[in-house]
Amino acid sequence: MRMAWHVGLAILVMFLGTLSVRAEELYEGITYRAGLKLDIHAPDKPGGASRAGMNLFSFAGGGQRVPVVIYAHGGGWVKGSRKKVYSMPQWLTSRGYMLVAIDYRKVPETTIDGQVNDLSSAIAWVRSNISRYGGDPSRIVLMGHSAGAHLVAMAAARNLAGSVRGVIPNDVQAYDMVAYAGMRGSLGYPYLDAFGSNPRDWVRWSPVTYARQRSGFPPHLFMHSGSDGARRKALTNGYANLLRSRGTHVSVFNGGRYTHGSIARKLGQTGDAATAAVERFLAQVTR
Repeated sequence: MRMAWHVGLAILVMFLGTLSVRAEELYEGITYRAGLKLDIHAPDKPGGASRAGMNLFSFAGGGQRVPVVIYAHGGGWVKGSRKKVYSMPQWLTSRGYMLVAIDYRKVPETTIDGQVNDLSSAIAWVRSNISRYGGDPSRIVLMGHSAGAHLVAMAAARNLAGSVRGVIPNDVQAYDMVAYAGMRGSLGYPYLDAFGSNPRDWVRWSPVTYARQRSGFPPHLFMHSGSDGARRKALTNGYANLLRSRGTHVSVFNGGRYTHGSIARKLGQTGDAATAAVERFLAQVTR
């Protein structure tokens, strides 16, 4: 009897262990442009074996194509990697979304124009190819943190992203570089490295410049932390209000209790307010 009990317990432990396997398939290092790669984190497909050899998860309710979140990492325009996604893959795939994390060239190898073009190339690749991995090319949302937040905002403002369902810029101050420089007094690292000292480039690489010229933008969820206090909040709300005045559906998440790092790092944690805000937005724009 005791031996049978131990055997049963061992089987139960093995089964419970399989439940911790992530409902995710990783397609890693796919070239979307010469020298640039992306990773696709997808919910498990039906019939696909998990790492434990058991099909415990279904893919989007039986094979339907799932919404896609394209993510641009942070790093001050001068560094960073598509691998810096924290716990976003596990979180988003468990909610039925596909995460596509992209690389882009860094300054000084290229300029911000080049980075925006890299992002737009990645979006075009996803739109043309993602259905082969189970993603829905008609339900794409752009998201980025820090410098990546600026790039997704730029792509949307310049109408380089095509038809996307939404944009989530997470915690950046570079929406209006002329206003930023005026508030700060002078530019330091990494802004000086990325934007230079010529105010004409500050205008050229500010989303507000393009948002003032057109309308028809996709819905935006702006997120800002408490880092740099009133300045970050004012710059975020200033751009959000500009888009509202152009007829855009806009939400702003006030993350005053977060730092610049934690507002990205905590995404996906149970009970996290920023996580809940993103989930609500994604559900609204991708339904």
